[in-house]
Amino acid sequence: MEAWHLPALFAGGLLCGIINALAGGGSFVTLPLLLWMGLPPQVANATNRVAIFLQCAAGVGTYHRGGVRPWRHLPGVAIPTALGAAVGALAASQLPEDIFRKVAAGLFVLMIGTVFVNPRRWEKPEGGGRVSPWFWPLFFLYGIYGGFLQAGLGVLLITTLVLGAGFDVVRGNALKFGLAGIFTLTALILFARAGQVRWIPGLALAAGTVTGGVIGARLVMAKGAAWVRVVVVLAALAAIVKLLAGA
Repeated sequence: MEAWHLPALFAGGLLCGIINALAGGGSFVTLPLLLWMGLPPQVANATNRVAIFLQCAAGVGTYHRGGVRPWRHLPGVAIPTALGAAVGALAASQLPEDIFRKVAAGLFVLMIGTVFVNPRRWEKPEGGGRVSPWFWPLFFLYGIYGGFLQAGLGVLLITTLVLGAGFDVVRGNALKFGLAGIFTLTALILFARAGQVRWIPGLALAAGTVTGGVIGARLVMAKGAAWVRVVVVLAALAAIVKLLAGA
């Protein structure tokens, strides 16, 4: 690792945190950054989870301190999602690299569209919301994708929790952070056991991501989501190019 990599990772994490706060899809920035720094794709995918987990933990703490505590609903979605994440992470860690590159590139193409979804349009009165057992198979599938790659999944989670399960956006976001933290930790443990996590770049990325999340949560700027989506799409395209081009 070269000396400039750590500040670059912090800066990339900072941008990721702001993007996640404004629109979602920050992993479309951090994963390409790790790839273009020379990490093998499966190592980059695993290392990215360090930042994701710590940002989720920070998000849960922020909501909890703010009095938003819908945690009694968490076990019903966390169990199937964590089980799915274990399946996805095992698949991602054990696939041959050339196959992982192609699958990951295809998933990036499919998930780019999620950055154009704006859950804030679904504002509704506070309270309400319930995750019925009918949602468990869907969250299991979400977990498989989350364990395998994760980029763009936050938008699908908040879409399901708000439009499907009936939570307001604030409580849905709190549940999203809690849920993502649990299944990301599941995947991170499995990736670490496979020796695919690089902790120093992961922690540098996480420092920027957590800081950016704080800044993004307080940032007020005209048409913020517009430039965010442009950055996310360009970064995702860069990742696709890198994955398909090979080492």
